[in-house]
This record gives sequence, C-alpha cells and structure tokens, in this order.
Amino acid sequence: MDCPNLAGCGFVKKYCESKSLAVKGFISQYCKGDKQVECVRKQYKAKHGVAPPDEMMPSGGMMR
Repeated sequence: MDCPNLAGCGFVKKYCESKSLAVKGFISQYCKGDKQVECVRKQYKAKHGVAPPDEMMPSGGMMR
C-alpha cells in the first residue's frame, strides 16, 4: 500500500521524474514499500504540522 501522503509529497513531486537510482529507491522503499514508518518527512509533518522542505529526503538527508 502506498503512503497516504504520496500524492501531495513535495519530495516526490519535485524529484519523481529524476533518473537517479537513489531517488527511485527512496520512493520505492519509503513511499511504496516497507519503510513508510521510518519516513522522516512523515515524522516531521506529524511533529510540526507542516510539510518539510521539498529537498528533504525520506531518510532525513537533504538533496543538493
């Protein structure tokens, strides 16, 4: 089952067309896979009430 935030996720919207295998891996694991509970973006939104910066990866690192 896909993450309920997938459709509105700024990271996915901004980077989903990327040819980067790393980006595809993040989306596969964190957005559509078994690491959804580990998604730092989801935790950030729950804690702060707003979405994190689009550049924040599901692992918590920042895209350059």
